[in-house]
Amino acid sequence: MRVVVAVCRNELGEVLLAQRAAKAHLGGTWEFPGGKVEVGESDEAALARELREEIGLDLSSSAAVLLQPLLTRQFSYPDRSLTIVAYTLALSAAKCASLQSCEAQALRWEKPDAIALLPTPAANAPLIAALRWPSCWHITPSFAFHGSSSERMVLDWVTERCELSGESHGLVLRLPQWPLAAYVELAKRALVLTEAVGLPLLLHGDVRACAAVTAFGFHASSSQALQWQQQGLGKTNVLPIGYCLAVATHDADELALAQAVAADWAWLSPVLPTPSHPDATGLGWPAWAVLVQATTLPVYALGGLSQSHAAQARRHGGVGVAGISGF
Repeated sequence: MRVVVAVCRNELGEVLLAQRAAKAHLGGTWEFPGGKVEVGESDEAALARELREEIGLDLSSSAAVLLQPLLTRQFSYPDRSLTIVAYTLALSAAKCASLQSCEAQALRWEKPDAIALLPTPAANAPLIAALRWPSCWHITPSFAFHGSSSERMVLDWVTERCELSGESHGLVLRLPQWPLAAYVELAKRALVLTEAVGLPLLLHGDVRACAAVTAFGFHASSSQALQWQQQGLGKTNVLPIGYCLAVATHDADELALAQAVAADWAWLSPVLPTPSHPDATGLGWPAWAVLVQATTLPVYALGGLSQSHAAQARRHGGVGVAGISGF
């Protein structure tokens, strides 16, 4: 079954949700307006019909210009399989005021972070993630540790990325050669810069740094995740409350491992060949998409990419992209 949905945003950045009827499949959950694509319909035509029938929204030609593809993702319930195609639609205050419940369903506007706290269909998890988290993650290059001079170089790099516009983005502070104490002090200074402009910051390396720095989350290697799993540990055991966990993965087994330790999302690489790993053959987008569609985790694409690949990653079921040299 192919389903199209609209992520309708108002001028406050809130998203429109509709509640499924109590007796319907997944009754009582909150979802994005939309519905099934009928035989012979295009995705856009189906979405226009569903929005008109459900919330009285006339998707005129002027509104259609603002209709942008967000994410395509497959999902299987025990009794059915879906392909969900999501679009974003920015609505003016006047358009929002004209919306109405045409099928007796409850409607509400919520911020993306608040949506994650509501009962929602499991198939919507990657879509909600795409709304809450950046579409691009910038990972620090290999800055060697040489005391204060190297700290200044890293902070300059952070400052430059704090000033970027365009795709929503976050930063990963990956400095494997740095001593823990120096890394923690640098992370605290970097956090001041990123919080000032609302950018999320992920730590990397020694998980003990998380206790000293109130960052957005932690980027774990697959070997760290394996060690935690073998010890019977998961995200809540190794990270402070409120931290997100991202796990680096390269195949289906590691994606399952990331899920086992309760990761919030996975990095899956390499999509394409990279200068840093010239001997590693890229998965390619088709094989990458197959792995993504087989997991319920939100997944970012990594390896040989640039920010311009974000839309391509979303078309293949991912949330966005991450990288070093192309960012």
